[in-house]
Amino acid sequence: MKFELNFDENIYIKQMDLLRDLAWKEKIAYYKNSHFLGLTLLIIGSLITFDRPSFFGFAFILFGLGILIPYIYYYFKIKSSYKGFEEVKTKEIEACRSITNFTYEFTEESLITKVQETERVFEWKEFRTYLIKEDNLLMITKKYEPLILAEVEVGEENFKKILDFVENKIIVKK
Repeated sequence: MKFELNFDENIYIKQMDLLRDLAWKEKIAYYKNSHFLGLTLLIIGSLITFDRPSFFGFAFILFGLGILIPYIYYYFKIKSSYKGFEEVKTKEIEACRSITNFTYEFTEESLITKVQETERVFEWKEFRTYLIKEDNLLMITKKYEPLILAEVEVGEENFKKILDFVENKIIVKK
């Protein structure tokens, strides 16, 4: 199966946002409200130890700090990662606007991608896993290179054929 695709900026932006969410969404959800708990424990511990030192007060302060420090660390890490991700995404969009077409060719032995004159061959054993998220097929290599194909790019019927084909070719080890 061979598919010739055209670059669509909106599809690309959605796919890159999907990749970002896959990387950070769980961490964001885990630490989302932890700063409230950490601050509450810190305040309670400070109030308990305000008049006189207390084991419980220090324990609350330590637990509060134990919750707040990872939250602060990941807050700044995710924030800087998003900023870098947006810069890369903007540069990629600028570069991809000049691409007239690209192809995905699914063969029995490999997946062949071709962008302009550059061709890459990925044997099926090179893939670690595949995911289906929001009508996108994400194929991830062992070197953690994502290849994404959207249903709107190839059509619903072809997308189902590709999914069936990929399910048989990429063996996910559990």
